[in-house]
Amino acid sequence: MQTSLVKMVLFSSLHVLLSLTCFHEVVEAASGKGFGDHIHWRTLDDGKKEAEASGLPIMLLIHKSWCGACKALKPKFSESKDISELAHNFVMINLEDDEEPKDEALSPDGGYIPRILFLDPSGKVHAEIINKNGNPNYKYFYSNADQVVSGMKEASEMLTGDAFKGHTADEL
Repeated sequence: MQTSLVKMVLFSSLHVLLSLTCFHEVVEAASGKGFGDHIHWRTLDDGKKEAEASGLPIMLLIHKSWCGACKALKPKFSESKDISELAHNFVMINLEDDEEPKDEALSPDGGYIPRILFLDPSGKVHAEIINKNGNPNYKYFYSNADQVVSGMKEASEMLTGDAFKGHTADEL
């Protein structure tokens, strides 16, 4: 009887520990890393799966914790009501430091940071969606909320719904 009680207590303790560990991972994954905890951020793998399933385009933010330009963009980004509202039209992916994959498609004109890219629901980068009000040498560098909002609006129009549904050459 005493042995089964000990096993039950150990099992319960292990269950609580595992639950807390899983909760910590969910909280970490949901963190905005300074770019807005109120935005539903995803990991790259989860975000790609969700985009494909939902048909929503991806907004991919790549930044580093030590980067001055990234730190300067954080409060502008997280405090923008427009970005928060437009985020509902996207699968939002936030990659920091070592989370950045070694995929050349995610560095269309270099590996500078911060970099914001827009991907269609299949995960393809749309390199034509750039910061039109920024430096032409760094097309995916956004330094303020208005620039990000412009990019989000353009991406939403191009990559959502009927605008994105593959048109054949005969239709054009």
